[in-house]
Amino acid sequence: MRKTVLLAALVTGLTLPTTVAAQGGPGFLFKNPRVSIGVRTGYQLPRVESDIFAFPLDSLTLERSDFASPYLGGEIAVRVADRLDVAVGVGWARARSESEYVNWVDQDDNPIEQVTTFQTISGSLGAKYYFVDRGRSIGRFAWVPSRLTPYLGGGIGVVSYELDQAGDWVDFQTLEVFPDRLRTTGAGVSGYLAGGADVALGKQFVLTAEARYTLANGSVGGPYSGFDKIDLAGLQLLAGLALRW
Repeated sequence: MRKTVLLAALVTGLTLPTTVAAQGGPGFLFKNPRVSIGVRTGYQLPRVESDIFAFPLDSLTLERSDFASPYLGGEIAVRVADRLDVAVGVGWARARSESEYVNWVDQDDNPIEQVTTFQTISGSLGAKYYFVDRGRSIGRFAWVPSRLTPYLGGGIGVVSYELDQAGDWVDFQTLEVFPDRLRTTGAGVSGYLAGGADVALGKQFVLTAEARYTLANGSVGGPYSGFDKIDLAGLQLLAGLALRW
């Protein structure tokens, strides 16, 4: 019994400092956090300026806003200096809209309808510079996070896309209406600039708000092979929650 009690005390004595060091006390940590991982959601507003978007915008009942969509993503950031992080992120967005020809109907005076889906998947590698310190050390053991820390970021990445239009179409030479699915996929290199701020929610959780503008384009194929590259640029308005340790 005595040996068991001593063994239990030894294990507790070895594990307790590690646990306390990882968790910290009320409102502070026992070490400066080096890593954060978080999820983000928001809205993506693509620019849709290339000629592949000209036909649906001119001939169908589609607006530029129909290509905007909710966004879901995540980010892992590693602190490399007091005010500098290196960050890796991924994101996904998908818009789906129903449409019809503006000036054409079928032989029964019914609308000629389609469904357009525009989806992007992105990955990025970049850096974030904070304009103020993200916390302060008190003595040797306590680290207290700052309430608000604005930052500026930028980097490079890859954006893949899918543009899918399924429904009925008009052959303008024969004026016949026929069903078809027009689809193209591709990818392109991207670059982005971002500005945002972190708001500390206690000692380990952070609320993040960010506006990010991305420049990118991608090759096209299939029925769109004669078009110029597709415009994949746009604005993202994001908010998320991160855990740092």
